Amino acid sequence: ADGGERVIPITDFLVDFFTNSLQPGEMVTEIRIPKYTGRAGGAYLKLERKIGDYATVGVATHLQLDGSGAISEAGLGLTAVYQHNLKVTEAEQMMIGQQPSDELFAEAGAIAARTCEPEDNVRGPADYKRAVVAEYTKRAFATALAQANGGQ
Repeated sequence: ADGGERVIPITDFLVDFFTNSLQPGEMVTEIRIPKYTGRAGGAYLKLERKIGDYATVGVATHLQLDGSGAISEAGLGLTAVYQHNLKVTEAEQMMIGQQPSDELFAEAGAIAARTCEPEDNVRGPADYKRAVVAEYTKRAFATALAQANGGQ
């Protein structure tokens, strides 16, 4: 029976590794990605042992600025430092309405480092990975800001 169409936000669609919220008989027919009309930018930084290797640490950022240059939307996602990909909503929400700055980006990095739970393994100790998360968060937001301001 045709159950019609439903729209699932990405935060509800992704459940766990290789697991999503689709029901039997459902399939993805469309992915909607918002188109930003204002000043926006983003960056992805990945620490890897060699090109093409799995990430030791991965940090993805996104910023959108309003007319006054304040942050109207912020995105921060981490990979390889938690049991699943991690959206750092505490840092995202803290940044909204703020003027972008190195200090703000460092604060977001500190929140990200505190929120993630990396493992000690052959790719490095957990404390090292937390330090990389903090630094990459700061760098990636700075890159996103440069893009939002018209640079590369």
